[in-house]
Amino acid sequence: MARRGRTSIVREVKESLQAIDKIGESKRDAKKAGTSGIHSIKQMTNTMSDAQNFVKWCRSEHGVKSICELDERHYVSYLSHLSEKGVSQGHRVNVETSLRLLEKGFKERSKRFSDHLFTSIRFCPERRLEKPLTGSDAKNRSYTESEVQLIRENCSEEVTKAVDLMHELGLRVKEAVNVRVEHFIPNDRGTGWWLTISNGSGITKGGRFRQLDVPQHLEKKLESWIADKSPEEQIVNVSYSTVRDGVNVACKKSGVKQAGRGCHGFRHTYARDRMNQLMTNQQKQMMNRVLENRKMGRAADYGILSERDKQLYTTAKRAMDQIHSELGHGQNRWALAMRYMGE
Repeated sequence: MARRGRTSIVREVKESLQAIDKIGESKRDAKKAGTSGIHSIKQMTNTMSDAQNFVKWCRSEHGVKSICELDERHYVSYLSHLSEKGVSQGHRVNVETSLRLLEKGFKERSKRFSDHLFTSIRFCPERRLEKPLTGSDAKNRSYTESEVQLIRENCSEEVTKAVDLMHELGLRVKEAVNVRVEHFIPNDRGTGWWLTISNGSGITKGGRFRQLDVPQHLEKKLESWIADKSPEEQIVNVSYSTVRDGVNVACKKSGVKQAGRGCHGFRHTYARDRMNQLMTNQQKQMMNRVLENRKMGRAADYGILSERDKQLYTTAKRAMDQIHSELGHGQNRWALAMRYMGE
């Protein structure tokens, strides 16, 4: 196949990822054959978004016009940029995976277009910059109430709505901007509101069901947000990138150090607030005991022998699972509990 003329760097991303499109093929078989690539629609969507954001930033900040012009300096600089913006470490880990798929895809694309000069291109460092999070890496990433207020005071009206949805309901940033009026319904007690997302496709992570009570102190705000809006309208009228940038700017203006917390820090605050609401001090002590067991590689209930301790373990786990459910996590997620609820 003859080499083609210059195309846009964003188009190159699309063609590169299409070159390793393995959707519908066995991931296990492809790995054995050395032909693995992108094996799900969700992975393709996320990788495409991450990769295009990367090349657009490189084009804007460094004048890069083609993937073949990229090198490790651009990769390192972009990851540093995301960290400074307060993007969570977990998300930066995912971005690195996406960029490595982009590099692989560009090599495959080059083979198809007979651009053999670029089949050996390398812009990803041999070793990853970000270490995948484990329970032993857990640290408190929550904001204090005073920090939340300082951030709110320095955000636009729409970004402040998103901050409130993340802080008061534990929503992810993309969930906060995608949630619609129709997802808020009067609860069956007739005294308040539920957030109920039955079909989470395109809204929640993994399209998961979500239902939780709207805190009473948020009800008046919510009612003002949904007034005069149709059921299918979104509560927040800006993009998730605008929210992330707005929070980043607000932290700088107010002197709040993000320390890798970003928008995800509001979910951590929500989890800890819910712990204080749902657990007694004894149950929280039991929770910390269990998390210490897991950090040491032991079973969660290691050393929990007395009937009193077993009862505390059961009730603490029940509260943990409820908090996880409200956050859109599954049950028995001790490693996540270390990050969201550990000391």
